[in-house]
Amino acid sequence: MIEKLERGLEKLGLDFSAEQKDRLQVYINDVLECNKTYNLMKADSADELAVNHVLDTLAAAPHIKSMIERIKSANNRPRLDIGDIGSGGGCPGLPLAVAFPDEQFTLVERMERRCIFLTDAVSHMGLENVEILCLQADSVPKESFDLEVFRAFHPFDRKIASLLLGMCRKGGAIAAYKARAEKIQAEMESVKFQIPEYEKIPLQVPYLEDHERNLVVVWK
Repeated sequence: MIEKLERGLEKLGLDFSAEQKDRLQVYINDVLECNKTYNLMKADSADELAVNHVLDTLAAAPHIKSMIERIKSANNRPRLDIGDIGSGGGCPGLPLAVAFPDEQFTLVERMERRCIFLTDAVSHMGLENVEILCLQADSVPKESFDLEVFRAFHPFDRKIASLLLGMCRKGGAIAAYKARAEKIQAEMESVKFQIPEYEKIPLQVPYLEDHERNLVVVWK
């Protein structure tokens, strides 16, 4: 087990099973192997990948859990459809799929080469709650998801806000991983007529305590 991943999960208070930890380890190994020939994700070591991508994703897990519970309660849905928009190398979708095995995840990615990697990674990880959708995000049917997450997709602008809101079901939500508060404020100001209200939740990522990270939550 990667030491920083193990300790980071403890710092986040995430009581993962041995199987869940093994799946994260498999994912990290797959990314590093792919990086040898294709620059899939920025990371030079298992520790760097564990911290900058996996733990960065899972720092939001308690807040994502609360959102899932709220959506289920309000809409009487036993299982949610969660979309990772512009999944790239699989973050945040794959670590969240490990964290929330009872929900159905769809990784939306337009680049075929990345889709091939994601398909292989899902198989190697033994995940049965993940589907890969190799499409442009604007080709995804309307109201496909109860919850949308993204980490390195696009800044909020009028086109992206319209796209994300269109894919989201009524009573659902969007959770966007972002960095500095002032940049978030500028982004959200540009779409205030489409998204008049949003919540900014500070995140603490183990080993990245000096990096500002926030989760932007928009309810529909």
